[in-house]
Amino acid sequence: MEKIPPLPDHILLQDYAIGKKVEFRGKSYTIARRTTLASGEPALVLEGEGEQFVIGASQFLAGVKKTVEGYRRSPRGA
Repeated sequence: MEKIPPLPDHILLQDYAIGKKVEFRGKSYTIARRTTLASGEPALVLEGEGEQFVIGASQFLAGVKKTVEGYRRSPRGA
């Protein structure tokens, strides 16, 4: 069977482990787990402030500001 190379978003998500706290759109969230959307796009489940939701990797990477620990990251690793 042919090995399928990971999508660039999979590689960019390596810095965001399950349980890590991040700031997304001005709110603090914890990464609960990783999943895949029906389209095949990698996704994350975020939990925080009484809510839980699934977000695609590209949308997450575009909106994440920094980890709560203070590590700054620009969108798409630029």
